Formats: sequence, C-alpha cells, structure tokens
Amino acid sequence: MKTALVTGATGFVGRQLCRQLLSGGWRVLALARKPDETLCDASLCFDLAEGRPLPDFGEAVDTVFHLAAKAHALAETPAETGDYQRINVEGTRLLVDAAVRNGTRAFVYVSSVKVFGEAQQRQDRGLIESDAPQPDTPYGSSKLAAEAIVFGAEAIPHRVVLRPALMYGSGVKGNLARMWTAVAGSLFPPLPETGARRSMLHRDDLCAALELAAGSAAARGRVFHATDGRPLSARGILEAIRAAQGRKPLRRAVPVPVLQWAAWAGDLGGRLSGRRFPLDSDSLRKLIGPAWFDSTRLERELGWRPRQSFSNSARELSRR
Repeated sequence: MKTALVTGATGFVGRQLCRQLLSGGWRVLALARKPDETLCDASLCFDLAEGRPLPDFGEAVDTVFHLAAKAHALAETPAETGDYQRINVEGTRLLVDAAVRNGTRAFVYVSSVKVFGEAQQRQDRGLIESDAPQPDTPYGSSKLAAEAIVFGAEAIPHRVVLRPALMYGSGVKGNLARMWTAVAGSLFPPLPETGARRSMLHRDDLCAALELAAGSAAARGRVFHATDGRPLSARGILEAIRAAQGRKPLRRAVPVPVLQWAAWAGDLGGRLSGRRFPLDSDSLRKLIGPAWFDSTRLERELGWRPRQSFSNSARELSRR
C-alpha cells in the first residue's frame, strides 16, 4: 500500500482527491490547518503560512500531492502579495525540504494557468506548455516561483507540475458560484458573444490527472496543462448555466461598448471611493476576454482523457 500526503486536503480539490486515493487503495496522510479525519487515514495539523519547518511526516510517504495555496484574489492588496510569497513560495519550499528529508519518491504540484499574463492570451489557439510564462499578477508570479522550487528538488526523483484551468464541480466557490446565484436571481446581464474562448476543467478530472501523473514514468520532470478540451466563451458559460436552471436561451445581449462604459464608470467609482466595484475594466477583461489553454500534451503523453464538460455539469454549481 502506497502512502500519499495531500496538502489542502479540506479544500475543493483536496477533499475529492483524498476520497479517490482512499478508494484506489492508497493510505492517505492529510496536511491541513484543520484536518478532517473522515477524509484520511492520518493527519498532520500544520499551517504552511507559519514559516517554520514542517515536522517529520511520521511515516514513509511515497507521493506528496501539493494543493494548498493562497488562492488568487480579484483585487490583490499589498497584504495579499505578502501572503502569496509566504504561503505559495516559501510554504512550497518548506514542504519540498520535508519531502526530501522523508525520502519521498514523487512530488506532484498543482500550479495554475495564471502563470501566463493577460497580454499572452490568444484568440487563434490555446497556450501550450512550451509558451514562456509571463505572469502579470503577484499570484501568478508566486505559482511560477513555486514550480521552480519543485523542479529544482533533484533529490526527489519524480517531480510533476499540473496547471489546471478554471475549475467547476459540486461545491465550487468563487466567480462561477456567484454567477450561478446571479443568474438564478435574474441579476446577471446578457453577455454578448465575443468568440473569446475560456478553458475549464471539472474537479474530478483534475484528481484523475493528479493520480495518473504520480504513477506515470512519462510524467517525470514535466509540466502539463489540464482542461476539459471544450473551451467556451463567456456567453457560452452563461447559456450553459441558464440551461441547467431550466431557463430559455437568451435572445438579446448587452453590446460590448455599453459594458466598456459601465466598466469605465466602475474604474472611476473605485478611485473615488477607495474600493473596487463589481464591474471595472479588469473584471470585464477577465469576463469576456480569452483564457484558452491546450492540454493535448497531458492526453498524448499520459493517456489522460477528461470525462466531464461544463455544459453537462453546470447543474452541480447549485450544490454548496
């Protein structure tokens, strides 16, 4: 029986990964600030933000799945910038050091497509792993720095990085959950079709990719993008949510210039009030702009295949 240590074990992805590993015959050691004993065989109560060395794992660990991170915030403050460095970068360094001391065979790190900046997004194709990352946010920079720490740990034979796209599934939080609620309350504007495609990924498909990457020799030393292979425009995402709620397709749309004017008003309001408005230029760019990534490498080299699509899974957003 192999033992896996899962960080972020109580999070959106971590919970499902623990369940999957347990059902697959792994022994699961969960590392979290407040471990849930129902998700694992044993636990380590630890906060990577504390900046102190991790204690010994207490048993031989074959594979570390590192999911814990300071998540991306729409409006990044100076305090959050420091958190990214302390948790995402230094926390990863501490975990890698502990894995080396433990003699761990494999380290699988969940990074982010945010290592690519907005200016790198393309309309004609999805970004691939050989495209040079150019992060334009503190969060993206922290994830890229953590990737370098993982790949630099030569004492760990099997090191892999996965960069998932925007994730969905039962219990998801963030923008998709807010979008579901706004549509349910008839409060979400009818977005125009811009043709700008955005990649997505079901949480369960990521978990399958993580376990596959841990055991596949072809994954060693590699970085992989993970998407469901069915990029949608913001309008397409909205229509999928409406269909999941039993609503009719939209027949109208707010023109892009009107949205741009509203975003400009949000920029002005934010400067005058000192707080960020729900719609400003940055949030509009993220809403209707491209965020398209190609996960062909993961499928070709590891034989992974996504099983879910957002159109078929959107109804899961109602489950909190």
